Amino acid sequence: MLFATSRLTLSLGIIAPLFTILQCVAQAMRINRTGAKGVSMSTWILSAAVGETWIGYGFSFRVPAEVYANTPFLLVACYVVLVAARSQDVLRRTSVSFIGASALAVLVSLTGISHQWRWILATIAVGGAVVIYIPQMLVTLRSRDLTGVSVVSWTLALFTGVAWALYGILIHQLAVSLPAVVMIPTTFVILIQVTRHRVRGRALAGSLAPIVE
Repeated sequence: MLFATSRLTLSLGIIAPLFTILQCVAQAMRINRTGAKGVSMSTWILSAAVGETWIGYGFSFRVPAEVYANTPFLLVACYVVLVAARSQDVLRRTSVSFIGASALAVLVSLTGISHQWRWILATIAVGGAVVIYIPQMLVTLRSRDLTGVSVVSWTLALFTGVAWALYGILIHQLAVSLPAVVMIPTTFVILIQVTRHRVRGRALAGSLAPIVE
């Protein structure tokens, strides 16, 4: 039983980071093909900043999977922010917000150096992960054009939330699991809305229009 648990923990330590990275790559590819209509800039700016704090968390609390996942995730998230901002013609405003969020994330991550103050890093990392998908959910509930939002990306996000939740439980890191409590239902709402939009678009464009991409 212990061996099986160890193998599951090891597997999730690989799967969760992999899904985290692929989720971001899928969204970047979608924007490159179709533009960024319906994509929330706030979600991706927050994603990059939260990725920075989780890298700091991974080092401070010795959770290597967080470092492995969030380092490439941060790079691809930055790319998503750049191409989405260009597509939506908000590059200057986005740059200011991105720099500010990134600087704050760096300051928060530095609190992890001190054992006495690293609880600040854990609290903000968890809080950030809890709220990052909420802006995208609100956009999907209001917007009639979600062309730029990737179904594949948000399907992966759903599996990512489940994988991190299980992984956090198995390694006895509540902070790793806790964000999934909000992230999973939020992701589910986004996925449902984007899929419905794609189905409607398929009906208008003809049966050959893809739903999952």
